[in-house]
Amino acid sequence: MGRLRWWQHLVAAAGVQTPEMRRKARHRARCAAGSVGEQRTHSMLQPLLAEGWHILPDRRVGRSANVDHVLVAPDGQAFTLDTKLWSGRYRVRLVHGRLRHGDADRDRQVDTALWETREVSKALGVPVTPLIVVHNAPVDGSGFHVRGVSVFPADRMLELLRHNANGPADPREAQRLAQLAEVRLPPKVTRG
Repeated sequence: MGRLRWWQHLVAAAGVQTPEMRRKARHRARCAAGSVGEQRTHSMLQPLLAEGWHILPDRRVGRSANVDHVLVAPDGQAFTLDTKLWSGRYRVRLVHGRLRHGDADRDRQVDTALWETREVSKALGVPVTPLIVVHNAPVDGSGFHVRGVSVFPADRMLELLRHNANGPADPREAQRLAQLAEVRLPPKVTRG
C-alpha cells in the first residue's frame, strides 16, 4: 500500500479524502488491529515456553507475506497460528462450508491460512497444522473446523494446543524444527 503522495497531503490538509486515501486509511486501521491481536496471542502463548514449546512470531513466508506465529510442540509437531481480532458484536460461524463473521464472508482467511501452512510445511519438511485464533468475537460451538483449519476463540487456545500436541516428548526433534524455522522462516521485517 505505500505512503501518501505529496498532492494527497495537500488534499488531506484541505480536509478532503480521495477514495485511495480512504482505502489506505482502512488498510492502516486493519494492520493496527491485527498487530494488537497478534500481541495478545503472543502474550497468551508465553506459559507454553516452560512446557518445552518453541514460539516463533511474525515469520516471513513467500516474498512478502507473513504467518503470525509458527509453533513447535514438545513432541515435534508444528502449527501455524493466524490471529484475528474481530468485532465482538458478530458471531464467527460456519455457513454452507464458508467462514462467516456476522454477515461478512471471511472464507478468504481460510485460504490464506492454508497457503501459509503449505509454505511453512515446505520450509520445514514436515506436516504442519493450520489454526485460526479469534479474539473478541464469539465462535460457534467453542470452535469448529473448516477445510482442515481449526477456528476457535482465544480463551481456548492453550487448551487446544496442549490437547493436539499429545505425542511423547521429543525435545531433540522440537529443537531441530525450531532451529530450521529460525533459518528458513526469518522474522518479517516491516518498513515504517
